[in-house]
Amino acid sequence: MGYVRTAGMSTAARRRRRRAALVLSALLLLLVGIGGYAVAYYQGWLPEGDGVAGDADATTATAEVPAVLAEDVTVNVYNASGAAGIAGNTAKALATHGFDIDAVDNAPSGTETPAVAEIHHGVEGLQDAELLATYVEGAVLVEDARQIDEIDLYIGTDFVPVESAPDDGATSTG
Repeated sequence: MGYVRTAGMSTAARRRRRRAALVLSALLLLLVGIGGYAVAYYQGWLPEGDGVAGDADATTATAEVPAVLAEDVTVNVYNASGAAGIAGNTAKALATHGFDIDAVDNAPSGTETPAVAEIHHGVEGLQDAELLATYVEGAVLVEDARQIDEIDLYIGTDFVPVESAPDDGATSTG
């Protein structure tokens, strides 16, 4: 009997005990991690994810809040209806909402008269045109090949006048 056992346990038993302790420690750390994530999620500490649901939420938020402001949009107002003064009154009303008005005139000869109104824009001016369409009831967006960021508003025969902004103090004759 040359071997003296000091621990009273076999090597296999010590390995089993060590393995069990490691597995239980790993499970405990995993549970703590999951709990921490859950708390962070419910407290709103986590940023929005890159998943499909996050993209849908971002699209909805973009649709509700315009990406451009009225003061960043340059509008040309053209009267295609034949009614006197409607382009000038519309330009004044749009200016009270903050739009930058460039040209106010009758529509060029040969322009087809729209039913209500048409907003002509280039590829880069889509957001500008969508913003203007929120002020012009029944307007139809028409994309053309222009390379400038100005948009054109063509007023038609069934045009509904644009209301002036109420809080700027300006009086409208329209």
